[in-house]
Amino acid sequence: MRSKAAAQLLLADGFSNIFNMSGGIVAYAGGKAVGDEDFGMEFFVGGNFHDAFQMSYAMEEGLKQLYLALETLSDDEEASALLAKLAKFEDGHKAKLKAMFPSAAEGEEISTNSLEGGFDRQQILDHFHPRTANLKDIIELGMTLETQALDLYSRLARQTEDEESRELFHYLSKEEKTHLHFLSNEYDTLLQQ
Repeated sequence: MRSKAAAQLLLADGFSNIFNMSGGIVAYAGGKAVGDEDFGMEFFVGGNFHDAFQMSYAMEEGLKQLYLALETLSDDEEASALLAKLAKFEDGHKAKLKAMFPSAAEGEEISTNSLEGGFDRQQILDHFHPRTANLKDIIELGMTLETQALDLYSRLARQTEDEESRELFHYLSKEEKTHLHFLSNEYDTLLQQ
């Protein structure tokens, strides 16, 4: 997951010929990747501002639920505390979204298993299920998800023609940078121990 996020950031920054292999180097069988950076984006960019808001809001909720589910898998007190804090961040994020865009917050929410950045919640839970999540795992996972979300929202802001949607995606990008900065500081603290 970290390499996927890194590859997308490099692509967004103008680098070309960047490849990320599903399954990592262990799964490489000599084939070549196909498709461009926009592959799969139609899931996120279709529709109007209300749809964009509802999808973003649902992905925030999905990430909160992931953090809470991982908290139940962790025996590590520090990891559990961090997961609870990260879940509260997502609640705060959702509250800010509702306050900034009150008319879009009305109506039925989209149910999704996708998280910020487009990851699938069940795949991540399956990864951690056989073992408990420690603090380093959680920080790295959080950084991966927030980097992926930053990349996704930045690309959506560049691609959308709707001004309200662009404002929403720029706001979300800034929030992801804030979360990423927090996690980076947590990681630095962990490395100094």
